[in-house]
Amino acid sequence: MATTKLSATKSTSRAINYAEKRAVEKSGLNCDVDYAKSSFKASRELYGKTDGNQGHVIIQAFKPDEVTPEQCNQLGLELAEKFAPNHQVAVYTHNDTDHVHNHIVINSINLETGKKFNNNKQALRDLRNFNDEVCRNHGLSVPEKDTARLRYTQTEKAIADPNIKSTAQYSWKDEIREAIDQSQATNMDELKTHLSQYGIEIERVTPKSITYRHLAEDKKVRGRRLGENYNKGGIEDGFERQIQRRQQERDSEHDYQPKRRTSNRDESTERDTSITQSDWDRFAKDTNELERSRKAAESARLAHEKARRDREERIQAERATRKNINNDRDHGYEL
Repeated sequence: MATTKLSATKSTSRAINYAEKRAVEKSGLNCDVDYAKSSFKASRELYGKTDGNQGHVIIQAFKPDEVTPEQCNQLGLELAEKFAPNHQVAVYTHNDTDHVHNHIVINSINLETGKKFNNNKQALRDLRNFNDEVCRNHGLSVPEKDTARLRYTQTEKAIADPNIKSTAQYSWKDEIREAIDQSQATNMDELKTHLSQYGIEIERVTPKSITYRHLAEDKKVRGRRLGENYNKGGIEDGFERQIQRRQQERDSEHDYQPKRRTSNRDESTERDTSITQSDWDRFAKDTNELERSRKAAESARLAHEKARRDREERIQAERATRKNINNDRDHGYEL
C-alpha cells in the first residue's frame, strides 16, 4: 500500500538537495538524475518560465517492510511515467524512517508544450488514481480513504504541505549551492555580483579551482566539495550555457520580429498603415512559439550531450587521481 502527497516548490534545487543527500536509490525520467538540477534549470530558461513555482514534489510512502528500496524507487519511476510523462522527473528513495518512501521532484515545464504543470484538485485525483494503478499492477494493496497515517520528518511535512513551517535548517553549503543554481551569470564578475546578494563571496579562483566563502558563517569551501556543477569547470560550463541562451534570444528577436517597410512615397506609407502594431506583435508571438517548440528537442539533446561529457571528464579525473596515488606508492611516499 502506498500513500501520496503533492505540493509545489519555488526551488527545485532545494528539494533536490534535500532528497539527494539522504537517497539510497535514485532514477530519472527525461533527464540524467545526476544532473537533474542543471537540466531542470536549462529547460525553464529555454521556455522563459523562470518565475513562480519551479516544480512540484510528490512524497510516495509505503507500509513498513512492504517493499525494498530498489522496488520503491522503481514504483516511484512508474508513477512518474504515468503522472508526468512529458516532464523531467528525479526520483529519490529514502529509508531513514520506519517506512521506505520516495521524493519525486517534477520540473514545472512540459517539454512538448512549454507550458507549466497545473497543480489543482484534478491533478491530485489523477495522482491518487495512478498510484492505485501502480500498486494493483504489482499486487500491493490500495489505501482506503483517510487511512494510512504514516510518519514523516518535519522537513518532509513542510515539503508535502506548504502551510507547515519546517524547523529543519539547510547547511551553509546548501545555501551556496542554491545561490549558484539561481544565477544567470555569463562571467565571473556577474557571478560575484549575484552571490554577494546572498552573503556569499568568491574568495579565490585558480586555473583549476574556485573557493567560496559564506560570510554569515565565516566558512569557506572549494567548489569541488559542493559537486561537479560548482567547481571551476562546472561554473564555466554554466557561463557558456547562459551566453548561448542570450545569443539565441537575440537571434530569435532579430530573425522573427518583422520590420515595417519604409518609403518616402506617400502612397506606400498609406498602404503600410493598414497593418497595426498588434498585428506585428501577434505575428512575432506565433513565430516565436514555433521556434520554442523546435528548440525543445534540441535542448534535450544538448542536455544529454553535456551529461555525457561531464561523465567522461569525471572518469578521466578519477583515473588520473588513482594513477598519481599509485605512482606515489611506487616511489615510497607516505599517503
